[in-house]
Parts: sequence; C-alpha cells; structure tokens
Amino acid sequence: MEKKSIVRVVQGLLKDEGYRIGAIDGIPGPKTESALMKALGKRESSLPEGWESWPRTRLGTAYLQLCCHEHDIDAGKIDGYWGQVTDYAYSVLKEVRETGSRPPLWRDTDPLDVNPNAWPVQTTAAMTAFFGRPGSNLVTIDVPYTHCLAWDQRVKVNRITCNRRVADSLVRVLTRVKSHYGPDGIDDLGLDLYGGCFNNRTMRGGSRKSTHAWGIALDYSPSSNKLRWGRDRAHFARPEYDKWWEFWEKEGWVSLGREKNFDWMHVQAAKLP
Repeated sequence: MEKKSIVRVVQGLLKDEGYRIGAIDGIPGPKTESALMKALGKRESSLPEGWESWPRTRLGTAYLQLCCHEHDIDAGKIDGYWGQVTDYAYSVLKEVRETGSRPPLWRDTDPLDVNPNAWPVQTTAAMTAFFGRPGSNLVTIDVPYTHCLAWDQRVKVNRITCNRRVADSLVRVLTRVKSHYGPDGIDDLGLDLYGGCFNNRTMRGGSRKSTHAWGIALDYSPSSNKLRWGRDRAHFARPEYDKWWEFWEKEGWVSLGREKNFDWMHVQAAKLP
C-alpha cells in the first residue's frame, strides 16, 4: 500500500472527508496517519477486533477497502490485505474518482483478425521460411520508452534484440503505447516490466522451438500474468489493458491470453494454427 499513487488516493479520500492532511503528495506523514486513524475509528464497527495494532500499510489498505464498499465496489473482506480483489476494487475506485464513472465491465471481445505484416502461421516450417532459422536474422532496436527487467527492476532495458522482420512493427506498437498511456500509466500497469524477447529455447513443456527462438515474441509483467492464469486472475485481462492489446493486434500480433486464455504475459508475431 506504500506506492505513492495509492497513498495519494488515500490522502484524497481523507481530504474529501474534511481531514487536514496537508499536501496530497503520496508521502504518509504524521497528518495523514492521524487522519487515517480518525477515519478508521468512525468505521470501527466494520473492522475486526485488534485493528488498532495493525501496521500502517495494513491500516491504509483497510481504509481503501471500506471506501470501496461505501462506493458499492466489492473489495472483499475488510482485513487490510492487498489481494487480487482489493487490487481490482482499488482500480475501479480510482477511475470513479478521476472520471466520475466506473470502467466498463470486462468483456470477452474477439481479438482483431488482421495481419498487415503477413505474419506466418506458428509452425516450424512457416516461421523458418519467413523469419529465417531460429537465432538468425536478429537486430537490436532502441525501445521508445525505458523498460526494466521484471525480475530485477533495478536493471533498466533500453534496447531489445528481436528478429529483423518484426523490428519496425515492434517499435510502432510501443510508440503507440507510450503516447496513449504516458509514463504514469505505463508504470501503474506494468507495461515496462520486460520478461524477454529473443531466447533460443524450446517451448515450456514441449520439444519444439519457442517463438522466442526466432525473436518474434515478447513477455511482459510475468508475475502478474503467470503461465497458467486465466482471465479471472491475469492483470492483462482487465479493461485498462484494452488499448495495449489493440495496438498489438492492429499490427497482427497475437495474444495467447486473448486467444487461448493462458500465458497472458506473451505476445507473438505468428498466427495460431
């Protein structure tokens, strides 16, 4: 709950209630903490016994959960723990505060059926004929916005190695992402959490080469979109990612999540058989 953008929402809610919390700056100082305890005290009947001894982050999460319920947004149990239900409820509350209306419900829209770059079907023969042998025909491109390694966010990634035939398309997609979401949106949604592109390996659990071996697939935000997670758990299945997928699909890239409802982290420049 310590992320500045979340703390700012808490501070805004407290200010709306009439508490003097100073600047809405995302820093949980003494005024914010004092106001938070008073706001929770007013709602004591909705809190479990012993809540007063919870750490600051848990208190802030409990307050957000309560505020979500007061806005008729289901945040699950009022327990101060930031799980999937709370995370989604918070995103709805944040949009209500910013736009005055709820985001559209998740809808199972069909992926765009376009292929302007004539990507081949995902078979070894077709991909080799179009892209070359696995591990060949590679280039390194400058990405339009800084990425970081998903497993070590201290490591910044400004260049990606991919197949030469997808390079221009990849830059176009990420340029549109940067223009639409901006730095804050990219950070909030994890669109910079890079999980890899070229990797000359076989498919997980299989014997054939992965699309990564041709440098025509990318993974993003893997910890929030695990391999076997479906749309009930994967973050990239949420409505706020609609434009993300639109930008890829307009270039003919394929989301395994949107096509098959697994591996939502993965997008590839090869059509499914």
